[in-house]
Amino acid sequence: MKVQPPEAVTPFIRYHPSGGERFATLDETIAQYDAHPGALIQVLHMAQQLFGYLSADVLRYVSGSLRVPLAQVYGVVTFYHLFTTIPRGKHQIMVCTGTTCHVRGSKQILEKLEQQLGVKEGETTKDNRLSLGTARCIGACALAPAVAVGDDVYGKLTAEKVPHLCKNEWKKYV
Repeated sequence: MKVQPPEAVTPFIRYHPSGGERFATLDETIAQYDAHPGALIQVLHMAQQLFGYLSADVLRYVSGSLRVPLAQVYGVVTFYHLFTTIPRGKHQIMVCTGTTCHVRGSKQILEKLEQQLGVKEGETTKDNRLSLGTARCIGACALAPAVAVGDDVYGKLTAEKVPHLCKNEWKKYV
């Protein structure tokens, strides 16, 4: 009796959960790089820009589209600080924790922000508008301690200035 081998299962199945507009835009980016596996970081960056974070569905889709093992995609996502697998708020508040900022009080600024926003580091406000995080350096050492909100940098801060920032300066973000 001849035994039939099981059907070959390809590990690179293209998974497209919604077929939505954001996936179409992601497809354009993938095509721009000719679906080359070396474009993984660029494609992940675009995916995060489009979706706000990298869900399991998006990671599977990128894996299949670029023919890169899912474990490798996940490894890149978890290695680089700029990628996130959890939803973030519309605006990111990043407290610099680099040496200069740390020495000048970034820990106290972070604690005051947590108190003012009602979230801990790594969390998002209930209205999904603001996420609070830290960065090893935001490149504003001359302004230490500093906090970045998107492309805006607020420097020479103190914990005492945080309530004013939250109530006045940052109204444009809420």
